[in-house]
Amino acid sequence: MDTTRRTILRGMAAAPVVAATSGLLVPGEAAASNGVTAAPAEQPMGLTYDAAHSALLEESIRGLRDKEKLGRIDVAGVLRKKPQYEGRNGFPGAWWPGSAGRPDKAFRWSGADRLAGRDTWRPQGISTVHDATGQRGRNILLVSWYHREEDHSTNRGGRVAIIDLRGRTPKYWYALLVLPTRKAGGHSFEPLYGLHAGGLAWYGNRLYVTESRTGALYVFNTDEMFPVKGRRDLCGKDSRGDFHAFREPYAMPLSRVYRVDAQGQKRLKFSQVSVDRDPLRPYRSLVVNEWEPGKDHAIVARWDIGHNSPYPRTAPGAASAVSSAVYRVERGSGLPEGRGVQGAVSIRGSLYLSVSRGSGNGYYSGVRLDSGGVGTARKLWELPKGPEDLSYQGITPGTGRVWGLTEYADRRFVFGMRVSR
Repeated sequence: MDTTRRTILRGMAAAPVVAATSGLLVPGEAAASNGVTAAPAEQPMGLTYDAAHSALLEESIRGLRDKEKLGRIDVAGVLRKKPQYEGRNGFPGAWWPGSAGRPDKAFRWSGADRLAGRDTWRPQGISTVHDATGQRGRNILLVSWYHREEDHSTNRGGRVAIIDLRGRTPKYWYALLVLPTRKAGGHSFEPLYGLHAGGLAWYGNRLYVTESRTGALYVFNTDEMFPVKGRRDLCGKDSRGDFHAFREPYAMPLSRVYRVDAQGQKRLKFSQVSVDRDPLRPYRSLVVNEWEPGKDHAIVARWDIGHNSPYPRTAPGAASAVSSAVYRVERGSGLPEGRGVQGAVSIRGSLYLSVSRGSGNGYYSGVRLDSGGVGTARKLWELPKGPEDLSYQGITPGTGRVWGLTEYADRRFVFGMRVSR
């Protein structure tokens, strides 16, 4: 077991594998393939590590820990604390369209998080402990939320819910995503103003978050969170030297920045990122898609992760990771005109998408890729309105669960449905 996996799992109590209780998520799933294309669908894209910016971030993190004497806690440590919020299992049947593909596991948020009157935050991205470690059967999720206030002075950026589904009811805690800073008064942090946090990929002790505006992947340290006072409506250090994160108990610091280079093409706007742990592929990888409802097709790109690193793989001496595949998804029944891809996962060489636009029902769609990395999206069935990110959780070698979520407050919940060969 590698160091990053061991750190995340430290302190997590064992939990039984949840048995299948409903129908299959993927009817007529495509045959397995190794996902390697014979000819590129699109030109490769680079993912460049912003070394200068990242070095300043790491220096500020050390300053917060060593000079400001902030404590340190990881996900396993948070799970041992008294829950901040408690959710509710299940959801009203009317929230799910039709009868096909109903989830075998689902939960609603606490009242404050799901009520329309508190709709200043919206959930977006999702990832599981299986993404992080490859371990099956431990129902630990991370879900990102973004703050909808457009005014810079009141925008709170993004936060991540750390969710424990192993008990009788879902329990969760929030960590504010923060930008470490160094000023005349010492080290502090501030919100990541305007962060949409549309997608999450939890890998090892690192959490990848998409930044749609600039075409970037932000990397946060899940083992370097700071416990804070959380008593004031303030982010950072107050006049007494205490730290706060808008009343949340933890702050998760930004540690690295990667920026996409489309090599002469229009820059890819990262909407979502997921982890692919397919054992038939030579490397684990990050799968990224854009949300572009006005284009005549959708783009999904893949970047491999190094065998002994939680970061994108680069060639020796290279400054940029190059995509190992760039797929082209043509419109079809699963991607009608005017709708965009909200989430994408790769399962044994096929793509599965959540598709939506606005407040109407969305689609769960499948894509069989040809040898050139091109495929047409076909509708499998409808999803509730406002579907967002997807994450694939392997449970046994032959089955798994795809997790998704909805963003709108009147029907806001998280769901997981079975996958089988």
